[in-house]
Amino acid sequence: MTAQRIVIAMHDFFRGGTERVSLTFARLWTDMGRDVTILCGSTDGGLRDQVDARVPVVVVDPPMHRGPLSRFRLGRLMGAELARLRPDLVYLPGNFHMPLARGMRRSGYEGLIVQKVSNPTLPAGIAGAFVKPFYRFYAQSLDGFAAMNHGLAREAAALTPGKAVTMLRPPFDAVTAPVAPPQPRRDAWCILWIGRLEPQKDVGLALETLRALNAIHPAHLTLLGDGVERAQMERQITALGLGDKVMHIANVSDIARHYADADALLVTSRYEGGPAVAVEALAHGTPVVTTDCSYLVHEVLTVPQAGTVVASRAPDVLAAALAEVCGRARPALETLRPLTTPFAPQISARGFLDWFDELARVRGS
Repeated sequence: MTAQRIVIAMHDFFRGGTERVSLTFARLWTDMGRDVTILCGSTDGGLRDQVDARVPVVVVDPPMHRGPLSRFRLGRLMGAELARLRPDLVYLPGNFHMPLARGMRRSGYEGLIVQKVSNPTLPAGIAGAFVKPFYRFYAQSLDGFAAMNHGLAREAAALTPGKAVTMLRPPFDAVTAPVAPPQPRRDAWCILWIGRLEPQKDVGLALETLRALNAIHPAHLTLLGDGVERAQMERQITALGLGDKVMHIANVSDIARHYADADALLVTSRYEGGPAVAVEALAHGTPVVTTDCSYLVHEVLTVPQAGTVVASRAPDVLAAALAEVCGRARPALETLRPLTTPFAPQISARGFLDWFDELARVRGS
């Protein structure tokens, strides 16, 4: 038995990592012979025009725009569409979408519902203790979880005993994208930072680290991304006297060129399910210096040439790690390729389908 008819349930088309992965899966699962439909609350966001033309997009009636409680109401509306679409399996692309499953069940949907675990299952500290019973409550409506790294899989298994939990790497298109030839080293090191300008990513720490690094060796920082902290970032650049050492680019069309220019990628996130940019950097031959923000970085940065995970969030400690990594010869692509191959889109998409089919066989037996 196979999961032939698959519905990808998305709130909307905002430019997040889970949404981009969903569109990649929709295309590849269609290539692999499955009937894929995207079911959404609205077409808000910037990714609607990137949906493969073969993949139908169904919007609930009336549309549900994103809001504080919209996830908890959207599932019921989706349930009505599922009665018409009759999928074998519904795929929820990330933690944010978990509440949809309960609404689908209350609307009568009895097929398989699975979720990709895209971020830590619970927030840190006392907030985690508060959220835990709610997580377990909503998890009751799900048949299984696919975590993007082993650490998240352990968390999900501990929280949801009896549920099917597996570890499956997500697809990162950059792993198989063309690689630009590395540029010659300059007198000043070039550090690359990529991400949304929001508190989770902590661009302020990147700027503090750059100032500390310049006390060791001349360095420049290229910032790629935009977001709510842009004005704050610009003020901090001025306050730290880094105006001639930082280049900010909000939107990038050719990211391969920036990887080729960089001596290292710096990740300063407070937490991540798994920073895609770290894997993408390695696929382009760029070593990574990262905060201890995710289980994934420990599972991927397993050879010295790949870079290092820094336990401290102190700028001078991160700067020292950058100096060590930038002081080495640039690693050969052949050395790093085994670390990134599991994230190749075709391999990832096939792994998910194999898991879906196994769940369908168990359900049908």
